[in-house]
Amino acid sequence: MRRLVPLILVISLFAIPVSSQVPSPDIQWTADWEIDQDVAIMDLDSDTYRFELSLEFWINNNRATPIEVDFEVSFEEIEFEVDEPGQVSISGNSNETFDLKITGSGQSQDGMLYNADEFTETVTLQMIEMIGGQAADSSREITQDLEFSQIFDMRVKYEMSGLTSENAEFSIKAGTSKSINVQVFNLGNTDDAITKYSVSSSRCPLLDDSFEPASSLPMPINPASSVDDGLFFGTLEVKASASHPTKECKLEFSVYSEATSYSSYATLTIDVEAVENEVADDTDTNEGSDITETKELESESTSLPAISSILCIFITCICAVIRREK
Repeated sequence: MRRLVPLILVISLFAIPVSSQVPSPDIQWTADWEIDQDVAIMDLDSDTYRFELSLEFWINNNRATPIEVDFEVSFEEIEFEVDEPGQVSISGNSNETFDLKITGSGQSQDGMLYNADEFTETVTLQMIEMIGGQAADSSREITQDLEFSQIFDMRVKYEMSGLTSENAEFSIKAGTSKSINVQVFNLGNTDDAITKYSVSSSRCPLLDDSFEPASSLPMPINPASSVDDGLFFGTLEVKASASHPTKECKLEFSVYSEATSYSSYATLTIDVEAVENEVADDTDTNEGSDITETKELESESTSLPAISSILCIFITCICAVIRREK
């Protein structure tokens, strides 16, 4: 019994320094985002549709000794590119701030923009305490909801033979008319509406136009889900006056966005053929026919034998016979 008491004392002396060298996971350290916001906006570039988002977060170490922290980042739907700090060391009784950078594109694999009115994403940042190269049971986890910024992009296109184009061309004759369908595409990532339209022509004052919209304005238009997902806006009719000369005319059809008040237009090239050209062509053809017929008649008349020549020969023969009889 006398030997057991000193042995217990010796063991207790060695146990205290060993436990003090290994940080206890029970001692708290905390972490959170620098700015507390419900949703972080991924601001899209209007030309490239890419974004770069920087999220700041802090780690507060309440312990007297440093801690080593490693990171893991995950997303619910789309795996964007991330740049996290890597394994870091936070001194005892200190608070340090770090950046988590997220980059990516607002376009899906088919080249269309994600619908900003419907798209949501959540990024999860897991902070793992490392002790002796091993993960401890004191990890922390913070999340942040993400959304895309709004892009407004309205396009006007003409429809001909089932195909659409922002630049179309057709020909008409003076005194006639022709119709063409107009479609509007919302290539942005959020809902918009067409508030008004306008039609303007240049260099052709004798060219008239009229447009019949498919429905009343403003006309709502949802983001396109594919390159062919356009809205039938109405029918444009173009009429050339009967006295219109042969000329190339330009017509611009514009629509205006409710969200931005900006306009978007498509160009229509119209080749007008004058009526007098056809009359002149017919006249030239008739004149050519008359000349040809006249030449043929002259050719036929000159091919017949001359009566006066035969008569002269006959009279000469008679005169010769009479002289011999005398």
